[in-house]
Amino acid sequence: MSNEFIAFDPNLVDENRGQNIFALCVLFTILIALSTASRIAMKLWTKIGLGAADYFIIICLAFNLTANILEIQAVGEGFGRHLQFLTREQVLTIKRLSQYNILLANIALWAVKISICFFILALVKDVHRRTKWIVYGLIAVTTTASTCQGIFWGLQAKPLRKLWMPEIPGEVASIETLVHSIITFTAINSMTDLFYALSPIYFFGRLQMSLGRRLVVIGLTGSGLLVFASSIIRVAFDGDFYDPDFTWALHNVYLCTIIERNLAEVIADLPASFAVLRSVRRKAHTIISRGAHDSTKSYTTSGQSGFRDKSFPKVSRGPQFSDNEPAYQEDEIPLRHSPHVPKDKRNITLQTSIDIQAHAVNDQELQQSHQELVHPWDKTSRNV
Repeated sequence: MSNEFIAFDPNLVDENRGQNIFALCVLFTILIALSTASRIAMKLWTKIGLGAADYFIIICLAFNLTANILEIQAVGEGFGRHLQFLTREQVLTIKRLSQYNILLANIALWAVKISICFFILALVKDVHRRTKWIVYGLIAVTTTASTCQGIFWGLQAKPLRKLWMPEIPGEVASIETLVHSIITFTAINSMTDLFYALSPIYFFGRLQMSLGRRLVVIGLTGSGLLVFASSIIRVAFDGDFYDPDFTWALHNVYLCTIIERNLAEVIADLPASFAVLRSVRRKAHTIISRGAHDSTKSYTTSGQSGFRDKSFPKVSRGPQFSDNEPAYQEDEIPLRHSPHVPKDKRNITLQTSIDIQAHAVNDQELQQSHQELVHPWDKTSRNV
């Protein structure tokens, strides 16, 4: 079986390696749905509220899910097999879906990078003013590069439908234009990826926190280097765009693209989810501690029949913490608890304490020394 797109080669075997793409898309679809949904749900549950970073990650989720669905559909049409074993309708459908996925991947990567930028801005707000302007510059560079890449994508053919509908009149640009634009914008995006991966390590690493927490945060944010590595590896396979048997040759390129855009979203969710999980864990620990304290108190009251030793102070109503867990985090400064005072009775009261015994002794010594100075013969008479 052959078609009009490529000459038939009898030595080729009809193999299908599109199952790798199918499995990867299903896996990442589950991961990004769980990570982003849990991030948004926990912020709404804890009443923290959604910020700009959360809205952009939702945009990234929408485009990533759409791209994954189209990738799975392309595999069903025959992507991952040799072109000569596909029908004309299958080839045209794969071409159309592939062009859609290029645009969707561009938008998804742009959205996740802007989300990371706003996350960094929230970290350095009112602290690192120079870094804030650097992040604004990265937002401008990322947006400009993604816009230009989208423009180059739209100029591949006039009209664009001619890429998957060759029978309509129009013209198609050389494949070299697409390949060169992909390499150029991949280099620009890789530089920004490197900053996005390393800058949180710089900011978190300077905070006063324990070594264990610092390693966890550095591991979460530093895993963005995997996204940087996948984009660099993809450049090595960009020459496969020149292969006429594109349904077979572009397998590695699409694997790298799927890993890059989906893994970027999962990693972008980790630091924000880590902070929310930390807050939820502390609240759960406080609730459990209060419940244990209340049960112990009720048991003691029923067993003692109202007996209470007045030599001990009254137990505080604040949350009880175990010996292994500090009452406050290392980056928090606890405030002293003070009772509420009505607004009309708020006066400044100065409390002082005087050691009466020490004061009396000092007065006696002063009087004796004064007497010795005035009547020195009294001291002499006592010695005799």
